[in-house]
Amino acid sequence: MKQNITIEDLNSLTFSQKQTLNSYWLPEKYDQVVASVCTDVENDVYENIEFVVGEVILSHGTTLTLKRLRMVDDIVVDEEPSEDEQVSSDDDFYDCAFDAGDFFLKESCMPLLNIGQLIDLIRKTKAGQDGFNLDIPPVNGFEAEQGYRISDRFGEVDRADELVDLLFKILKEQL
Repeated sequence: MKQNITIEDLNSLTFSQKQTLNSYWLPEKYDQVVASVCTDVENDVYENIEFVVGEVILSHGTTLTLKRLRMVDDIVVDEEPSEDEQVSSDDDFYDCAFDAGDFFLKESCMPLLNIGQLIDLIRKTKAGQDGFNLDIPPVNGFEAEQGYRISDRFGEVDRADELVDLLFKILKEQL
């Protein structure tokens, strides 16, 4: 079962839809995110970098910066601390071992939303104002072949084989 939307899903959005989604999204620690980073200024080439948010930093009152969560194996330390540079804890040591590629402005990032985040955003849109019903089929049987369904007060709205795809399609129509 697919747990998150993908970069391909995000690429299906228009520029305006991406801006709207970014404005609805309030990043939190452990969110999965993709950042668009310029790798060649002359040729206007961008690369997508997927990462997990380790920290959300608010600066100047309005600017959100996302710090990439790094695994201990990802951190390369050039030299061992000397005896004079005693480190109080492992966390302090690893917080000091970062590079500029660990920080991204929220505006240059897009969330790879999970099922819960999609439901939460749909509830905040016009489509979710009156509530909606989500039908989850059993594992086996005739109903399992029909897939996931969303209904509002007027009846069935849509269906899909993957729950994430169904929820993203509904959200996409509201952006």
